[in-house]
Amino acid sequence: MCNSSGRSKRTAFVNVLLSFALIFVWGAQANVVSLQNKLALDQVSTYEGIESNSATLLVKMQSAILNHLHIKDAGGWGTLELSRILKKNDVGIDVHQLITRLAATNDINFNECVIAEPNSFTRKNHRCVFDRHVETAVKRFQQRHGLKVDGIVGPETLTQLNVPVEQRLKQLVVNLNRISAFPGISDEEYVYVNIPEFRLRYVDRGTVRLKNKVVVGKPYWQTPSMSDVIEKFVINPTWKIPLSIATKEIAPKAAKDPDYFEKADIEIRKDSYVDTETIDPNQINWQEVTPYDFDYFLVKRAGEENPLGEIKYLFPNKEAIYVHDTPAKNWFERPLRAASHGCIRMEQPFSLAQSIARHTNRQKLLDTIEEVRQSGKTQTFYLEKPLPIHLVYWTAWVDETDQVNFRRDIYDRDSAPLAKLEAGPEIYSNFINPLANEPADLGNIQNGN
Repeated sequence: MCNSSGRSKRTAFVNVLLSFALIFVWGAQANVVSLQNKLALDQVSTYEGIESNSATLLVKMQSAILNHLHIKDAGGWGTLELSRILKKNDVGIDVHQLITRLAATNDINFNECVIAEPNSFTRKNHRCVFDRHVETAVKRFQQRHGLKVDGIVGPETLTQLNVPVEQRLKQLVVNLNRISAFPGISDEEYVYVNIPEFRLRYVDRGTVRLKNKVVVGKPYWQTPSMSDVIEKFVINPTWKIPLSIATKEIAPKAAKDPDYFEKADIEIRKDSYVDTETIDPNQINWQEVTPYDFDYFLVKRAGEENPLGEIKYLFPNKEAIYVHDTPAKNWFERPLRAASHGCIRMEQPFSLAQSIARHTNRQKLLDTIEEVRQSGKTQTFYLEKPLPIHLVYWTAWVDETDQVNFRRDIYDRDSAPLAKLEAGPEIYSNFINPLANEPADLGNIQNGN
């Protein structure tokens, strides 16, 4: 638990920064910000009472917001109107415009093309070439925005390049408020999943020890924002099929194929998921099963076709959300990975258990994990110390490599807080108070709702 002094100082820092940023959000120029305000911002950001993880996250956001404020005050980065898809070895005015745009956000360092006159290009005399440096810069931009990293400027990359700096600034402000309330700030060791980023991280004493791709819930099966603790993990798990899936997806298949349950390796258990008494599927009229109306319990046996794969991590919660393996590895090759029923599929699922064991000096546990994995038997491992896990919804943040990241608002959770920002300072003044004990209320955004 963080102490109240640290929390209040962190809140003061956030609110001063929000006040500073929002002057620019509504279009004022840099000279309206007094030197005293800027000094106050610097002073709050160096409070010794702010926890180290908190300070790191928030100061990085401070730097990102200030940088985007300077870009906005300088006129922004304009709109690219490219006449074609751009790729390596292309030349011409389009490439000049692209490089100028990439330079505005420091995705590319100095390039002689930036200082070239656009009207000076001819077929025989050009200085703008889409070379390997430009390709690297495009890939860096694509990485920061969660796009397919191919170094080609196609429609999706162009769309993100043309998002105005004003919109990016507002996105940063909204997410600053979310990050200020991040529960993991006071944890020494924790796991967190950033839902719009489709990534899981394991953090130990401020250092990211593990980073994995994940698949999250579909827009109509959203993964919730929440905090809990991982209490155990199960190797070679069975799948306790939820009632919704049993009645809405499996029952229609069983009605068409009397051998479905044998082919799918699914048991029907009588009174509970752990009941040893099973029911013959032929005793049930599957055509009469209606959504959420079913008296039995479906369990898929452990094996290669089990949708939970070889391991799952459990943190008991009312939403029945957990992290697990998956046989559908092809999903991890896609940049957009909102495809589950709400649970979180992990690309390299054993890496988390191995990292936990390794960083707690439990070599014997590492050996046992591999033995059980190879045996095919189902076994549960309880953590000696429950590990905090946080499911967050950040569409803008600064990562562990100091790169400013933006992501699509896949669940439309930014709309409400952005609407309050759009309403202007008169509305916002009701939600921010530098002396308040809590971060600014921008519409339940702390929990990503």
